[in-house]
Amino acid sequence: MIPVNVSVQFIRDGAKETARLTLSMDWTTQQAIVHIATTLRLPQTDPAHFQLLRQRMVLPNDQKLFEAGIQEHDILQLVAADPNATTAGQVMAGNLFSRLGGKQGGGDPLPISAALFTRAGAAFVLRRTRSLVGRADPALGITPDMLDADLTELDANLSVSRPHALIAYANGEFTVRDLYSQRGVKLNGVTLPANTAHPLKDSDWLTFGEVELQFRCG
Repeated sequence: MIPVNVSVQFIRDGAKETARLTLSMDWTTQQAIVHIATTLRLPQTDPAHFQLLRQRMVLPNDQKLFEAGIQEHDILQLVAADPNATTAGQVMAGNLFSRLGGKQGGGDPLPISAALFTRAGAAFVLRRTRSLVGRADPALGITPDMLDADLTELDANLSVSRPHALIAYANGEFTVRDLYSQRGVKLNGVTLPANTAHPLKDSDWLTFGEVELQFRCG
């Protein structure tokens, strides 16, 4: 057994809790779920009732933790599986998108005009103070109406993550945040570190994976 110490976030009786646990890097995600659920004395210990997430990505049940890149002091999330979901992505959609913002998570109406434009002039109008940019994937339960800017039709090579970035407006300023996307976010050609808000100004160019768009506001 190669031990790894992690923090696990989970919901008990409607309240969010965090526990420090030691797992084995040789375990599969399925084995880790059983251990976590048993140790925390959750009502269900069957892996089918849960999904384990790292950096908002669902870990495959048959993948070993070392293969998934689990590291010391990682923060994992144990989320309840939707019994009507056919895939892990539907679980993620229900638990993740509602917390990020955009159409599913609410946010206030945007007090000024803002949009993302393709070079051909097509526009994705942003209407709320927290706008999600990404790629729809109905097979995973992620529908276009969950995103403020669905880049699916522009992304032939599937370079855009389902939730890819968040554009937020507060105190009269816009920011952009990479939501741990697989292919990253570039601002005027410079790659941004993940999960950090960066100032966004009128006429800035953003690249989500391989999709380039210009931000316009005002």
